[in-house]
Amino acid sequence: MKKLAAVISGVLMLGSAGANAEFYLGGKVGKSWLDDACTSATTNCDDESFAAGVFAGYEFLDFLSLEGGYDYFGDHTADGLNDEKVTAFTLAPKLNIPFNDDLSLYGKFGGAYVDYGNKNDSSYLGAIGLELESHKNVTVRLEYQRLTDVNNDLVRAAVNSATLGFVYKFGNNEQAQSEPVQEVMVVEEVVEETVVVTPVVKTFETKLVDSGSFELNSTELKEESKVLLDELVQFMEQYPQATVEVTGYTDSSGAASYNQMLSEKRAQSVANTLEEKGIEASRIAVSGEGENNPIASNETREGRAQNRRVEIVVPAFEYQEQ
Repeated sequence: MKKLAAVISGVLMLGSAGANAEFYLGGKVGKSWLDDACTSATTNCDDESFAAGVFAGYEFLDFLSLEGGYDYFGDHTADGLNDEKVTAFTLAPKLNIPFNDDLSLYGKFGGAYVDYGNKNDSSYLGAIGLELESHKNVTVRLEYQRLTDVNNDLVRAAVNSATLGFVYKFGNNEQAQSEPVQEVMVVEEVVEETVVVTPVVKTFETKLVDSGSFELNSTELKEESKVLLDELVQFMEQYPQATVEVTGYTDSSGAASYNQMLSEKRAQSVANTLEEKGIEASRIAVSGEGENNPIASNETREGRAQNRRVEIVVPAFEYQEQ
């Protein structure tokens, strides 16, 4: 039990991390097999079987969860097993590394309490898998899992499984107050015109640059997103008195100091692109607000996606028509 107790004590330290958590449930089916469960003296060895399981988890952050479950590895015949079932209760933290917004690689390292025929033992658990978000509430998993050292009086075996799983996330039922920011760099000129020689007010509406416009895990603006600033650049070249305010924001995940730094760097990346396109730095005001002034709830994935943004504002100014 020392192995499992050590894992549990480490996992419980994660409990203070969850500010934007989501609860999820899932199930999986597949194949199981044993390693090192049969010796040369074994007359009948059946070390492959059907596997199934259920699990529940708590997603503290987009990349970090705590997950527990029950696994059924089927009936096996091996040293110390006579067509007897193998089952386990598992507990492990889960770390996700995203490839893009929908597909990620994940790993788990934790512990398990295993019923191995008429014996039981604690074991370390390791798993690796791919996770695909097929729907706003549903994800699909492909997973390989190994329980490293399950002992009885005769052997020290390892229990393996390869499964296909489905996960339902409850937190994604909550809809953000507005739709996720999909229209990057939507620009519309608002002009109030009067008669000739009368000053008119000109400006651009506020524009939003979402996190998808930046390189993955980076503060650098994507090359294909830079061209979307061209219309703003043309407007500022036409009206030299126009200035622009570039302000970065983040969601509330992670440390406030990191979020402040990230918001400033992403705002500066947009400002640098404007300078590259010929706008003088003196006409650009750059700032970062970190996790302040959210435009949606930080309790949902969609809301957090909206809050990770850069706002571009051209303050209204008077222009004398010729």
